[in-house]
Amino acid sequence: MPHEFTCARRVEFADTDTAGVAHFSAFFRYMEEAEHAFYRSLGSVAYEWSPDGVVGMPRVSARCEYLEPLRYGDEFEVCLTVREKTSKAIGYDVVFRKRDGDAAKEVASGAMKVVYATRSHGSQEWTAAPFPPELAEQIEVAR
Repeated sequence: MPHEFTCARRVEFADTDTAGVAHFSAFFRYMEEAEHAFYRSLGSVAYEWSPDGVVGMPRVSARCEYLEPLRYGDEFEVCLTVREKTSKAIGYDVVFRKRDGDAAKEVASGAMKVVYATRSHGSQEWTAAPFPPELAEQIEVAR
């Protein structure tokens, strides 16, 4: 059962500030994109619309600490690790590593916590719900 997922990325021009450095906010998008790719790798999604309503995983917390800058064109990987799992929430640790040939150096780290939730159409209120068993059974906490 998966407890870790890694995806490769490149810093795009739109991710950078005027100095060509990846803007701090881009790291939060990178974390979310890795999370969505993780769920797709399990044959699932992190957000789904249906005629009955919406299912999603809103964040209840997110943080990122920066050790070194990433710059336009840098290749890096985002490694998402399941830190904790309850019936309704999952916590992730995230490490960003810049690629340099065969080596990779940590340049940032972060964490997110999400809650599985539903929302009826027309409502602004999300309600926490248990993860579907078929999804929950596929995800384990890293040791």
